[in-house]
Amino acid sequence: MVKVELAKQFPLFENFSDKELQEISQYLDYVVYPKGEVLFEEGDPGDRIFFIVKGRVGLYRPDPFGNPVKVAVSEEGTPLGELSFFSNRFHSSKGVALKETHALVLTREGYERLKEEDPKLAVKLLEALAKVIAERLKEMNKKFVDTTCFIWGGPKK
Repeated sequence: MVKVELAKQFPLFENFSDKELQEISQYLDYVVYPKGEVLFEEGDPGDRIFFIVKGRVGLYRPDPFGNPVKVAVSEEGTPLGELSFFSNRFHSSKGVALKETHALVLTREGYERLKEEDPKLAVKLLEALAKVIAERLKEMNKKFVDTTCFIWGGPKK
């Protein structure tokens, strides 16, 4: 029941009914990561999606000298690891809990079971995640255009 209550707080699940949340919670693990714990290393398989309910996760990449550089932060209310998960790629960064972090975790095995046992619910989850990915892509495109315009002096007349 705890997983259902946590899922209700997660924006991605706002259009899911109580019955759907009850069902999807069967496929989610509830995990607490202490501050400083590594959720995944760069190069690890993308076999889990983390739905951060509480806490923050820093994403790090090494600089040319091998020093870790924080490239992004995932806050509560955001999914994490979905790109690696759906592209069947390895993580391109290291994820570290910046403070105690509570997450609902969907494993590859859980997702495969969900697809087999309730394909409609799996599609609904996939569509909700696609919206998040699309919004992130729009935001990155805007930042790219803004940066390009700044560097090159704006659009040509």
